[in-house]
Amino acid sequence: MTADETVLVAQFARLCAERGLLQDRDDVKEGDRLDGVADETTLLRFLQAKRMDLSSALCQFEEAAHFRREKDALRVYDWISVDDFEDTRRLIPHWTGRRGNQGWPIVMIETVHLDQKAVAHWRQTRELSGHRGSPDMAQRALVHFDYLTRFVFPLCSALRDRPLPSEPVTKAIYLVEGSSICLRQAWNLRDFAQDLSWILATCYPETIDRIFICNPPSYFAQIWSLMKNFVDPVTAEKIVVLNSKDVYGTLNKYIHHDDIPAQFGGAFQFTTGMLPNLCPVTRQALRWAPPFNGTLPPGPIKWTQDARGQLKAVATGTVGGVERELDVATLDVEEEK
Repeated sequence: MTADETVLVAQFARLCAERGLLQDRDDVKEGDRLDGVADETTLLRFLQAKRMDLSSALCQFEEAAHFRREKDALRVYDWISVDDFEDTRRLIPHWTGRRGNQGWPIVMIETVHLDQKAVAHWRQTRELSGHRGSPDMAQRALVHFDYLTRFVFPLCSALRDRPLPSEPVTKAIYLVEGSSICLRQAWNLRDFAQDLSWILATCYPETIDRIFICNPPSYFAQIWSLMKNFVDPVTAEKIVVLNSKDVYGTLNKYIHHDDIPAQFGGAFQFTTGMLPNLCPVTRQALRWAPPFNGTLPPGPIKWTQDARGQLKAVATGTVGGVERELDVATLDVEEEK
């Protein structure tokens, strides 16, 4: 951060603390990192979203903090069932395991899987109690976006093969395979789009670089005239529509051929709902605990840090109703400086 940004973040943190907005720290277990929760980078994102206006940023952070607290977001990250997490992965843009040329993670979704059955299932989760064992729609979404800010962003930030390795990774590139979109599907997705858009815009500002909608039908302008009414305006401004002849050439400006999904002319084999397929640089940066050996497990993962500064990736969530706490891999901060 610049000197001015450092001063503003300190002032912002003080104001947040005075209003009790940083109390979520109490829901973080001993040793858990605060990435994406109450760290300086997260506070800076909220300031940037409001053009460094303290008052406006404070209002948004307060709204986000109250919503996250109401939904018990941090505790849900530890107790959501792995099955529910993976079930939701198929409905929300998720990390492919690859990164763009700037080191930003690439997340993707194929709209063909957002059919009437999937959306009906999503709507059913709105009616759940939200209590332990039955997370509701918002809780499931929060866990998935927290996966990005709490696990993926810090991991990508630690990798040194980026143009600006000293700057933390705080944004993702979103890819949407949109060839299946039709007016009927767009109408069925209106609640789904509105829910996700609000949560992203309110609780995760400045985490999207661009959203590339690839291979949409020729009548997409008509579809978009409907859909934009259900998408946050700030999010909508980040959307770039690419027809089939422009997809690969545009994506290749931001993403290496090996990391562009095959659907868009690249070499990367992506299927919706898949676990992250890490690139060699990411796999080699981590010292893996058996039996993982370069492959991330299903379910949520968070970072912990011990007194020596060693970062450890720990798989959370529950299996058979029992909370797991599996060591996945370690990353020494000193080695990555």
